Amino acid sequence: MRIQVHYQGLESTPWMDQFITNRVSKLARYLGDAASVHVNVRYDKNMYVTSLAIHNTLHDYAYTGDGVNLFESFSGAMAKAVRVLGEHKRKIKDRINKRFSSFKKDTSVFQEPGKEL
Repeated sequence: MRIQVHYQGLESTPWMDQFITNRVSKLARYLGDAASVHVNVRYDKNMYVTSLAIHNTLHDYAYTGDGVNLFESFSGAMAKAVRVLGEHKRKIKDRINKRFSSFKKDTSVFQEPGKEL
């Protein structure tokens, strides 16, 4: 997963880069290896605005969070991303499990221990 961080209206510092990169790297459980995440942090009119643009192999996502400080705006955008990506992953898993649930039903045909057919 590739992560790019851009700043507008404020100076980047190593701890901000490390903080954002560490938090965004946790999205890897929802995304593939070919995914790329673009983080744009902007300070405008006494507000911080964080935008996440996620490009996955089959889908593109965009999330925005704002707040009075960097942590609030970034956490808002990340919470939206985790919620939506988690729901998308759950739907895919449910679809896969539904497709293979017939195997569970087929095992009931086998003989139970201690009973004869």
